[in-house]
Amino acid sequence: MKKSGLFLAILLLTLQGFGQTKVKVNGIKEESFLTYSMNHPLHAWTGTSKEVNSILLTDDARTTIYQVAVSAKVSTFDSKNANRDSHMMEVTEALKYPNVTFVSTEVTLEGDDFKAAGTLTFHGIAQPVSLQGKLTREGTKLTFSGEFKLKMTAFKIDPPSLMGISTDDEFKLEFKAVYQ
Repeated sequence: MKKSGLFLAILLLTLQGFGQTKVKVNGIKEESFLTYSMNHPLHAWTGTSKEVNSILLTDDARTTIYQVAVSAKVSTFDSKNANRDSHMMEVTEALKYPNVTFVSTEVTLEGDDFKAAGTLTFHGIAQPVSLQGKLTREGTKLTFSGEFKLKMTAFKIDPPSLMGISTDDEFKLEFKAVYQ
C-alpha cells in the first residue's frame, strides 16, 4: 500500500509541475493561421489556412509554456487559385496524408522572443524542427508568430512544376497562433 501511495504522490507532482498546475488552453481559430509561400521562375504565391487547431500547455500565470501542439488540414490552404490548390493537394497526397502538425518538445521564453523545438509531421514524414518568433502578451491573451523555411524533398515531396519547370524546393511557413 505504501508503494502505491508514493507512486500517486510522484504522479501528482509530475502532473502539477512540482506545485504549479498545468493548464490546457485552446487556440482561437478566428485569429490563428498558417501560410506557406512558394516560388516558381514565373511567379510566387502564398496559400493560407485559417482552420488551425492548436493547444497550449501552460501554468496558471502563463509565464511558463510547457508544450504547444498545432495542426491544420492540407486541404484547408487557399492560394486564391482553385487549380493550384488542387495540384498542391495532389502533389502532397492530401487524401493519404491529410494533416500537417507540429508538437513541441521544448519551449523557451526570453522576453518577447520564443524558441520551440519539436517535431513537424508533413506528408507522413516526421522531422525535428526548431522555430523561433515573437510572443505578444495582451492580458491573458498570448500570440505566437514567426516563420521558418523547409524543403519539400525533406518530406519526400517532389516540387510541383508548371510548364515543365519545377518550383523551388525550399518554401516558407509563416504562423500565428493565438490563445486566450
